[in-house]
Amino acid sequence: MSHAESQINSISNIGSTTRIPILFPSEYEVWALHFEDYVLRLEDNGYLIWQAITIGAFVHSGTKREIKTQTDLNRLLLDVKEVPQDEKEKLQSNIKAMRIIRFALQTDTFRLVSSCDTTKAIWDRLKELYSTDADLEHSTQMLLLSEFGAFAQKAEENLSQTFNRYNHLLSRMTKHGIGREIIEQKVTFMNGLRSEWMAVISTVKAYEQFRNYTLVKLVGNLKSHESEVTKEAKVLSSMGTLALVAKGKQIAEDED
Repeated sequence: MSHAESQINSISNIGSTTRIPILFPSEYEVWALHFEDYVLRLEDNGYLIWQAITIGAFVHSGTKREIKTQTDLNRLLLDVKEVPQDEKEKLQSNIKAMRIIRFALQTDTFRLVSSCDTTKAIWDRLKELYSTDADLEHSTQMLLLSEFGAFAQKAEENLSQTFNRYNHLLSRMTKHGIGREIIEQKVTFMNGLRSEWMAVISTVKAYEQFRNYTLVKLVGNLKSHESEVTKEAKVLSSMGTLALVAKGKQIAEDED
C-alpha cells in the first residue's frame, strides 16, 4: 500500500468508534480529538484509560508501584494477595493505554517517542512535536459543540451513567471557553434521553418550579421516576416480542 493510500485509510478511520485512529502529523489536531473520543467510548474503562494517558499512570496504593506492563501487574499480584477489583482495573488501564497509543502511531512517529516510558509522557511529547495551539483550540470547540448538539443516551445506559457522560462533556466545554445557559443544558439533556423517558419529561416540564431547577435538581427528579420508566420499557419490549411470536404463529397457521 502506498503512503497516499495509507493516509486516505487513516483519515477514514479518524472518526471511527471501532478502529483506533492513526496519527498523521499534519492531522494532529483532528486526530487528538478523535483519539480522545475513541478512548472515552471504550466500554472497558475508557475514562480510566484516558486518565492514564492524560493525567498519569495509576500506582498501587499499598506498594506505590507504577504498573507499566502485564509482567509488572503479574508480579504485583503474586506479591500482594488481595488487590481490590477497582484498583486492579486502574492498574490494568495503564497497560491498555500504552497498547492503544502505540497502535495509533506509525513507525516514524513511534521512534520519536520510543524513549517515553508512560503514556502521559508519549501524549505530552506528541503535543510538543505536532500541536499548533490556535488550530487545536478551534477544532476542539467545533467538535465539542457538535457533540453537545448530538448528545444522546446510549441503549444500555442508566440515567446516572448518561448524566456522568453529559457532565464530563459540559466540563470539557467550560475548559475550552464554551458556555451554555442552564435552560439549554437542561433541554439538551432531556432531548437526548431515550424515547421511554418522554412521558416523564413532559410531566417534569409542567412542574411550576421546573424553571428554577438546576441541572442536578432536574436529574435528581428524573431519577425518582427511573424504576417505573425501566419497568414500563421492559413491559413494552415484552409486548413487542409477544406480538412478533403471535404474528409468526398466525403466518404458520395460514400456511397450513
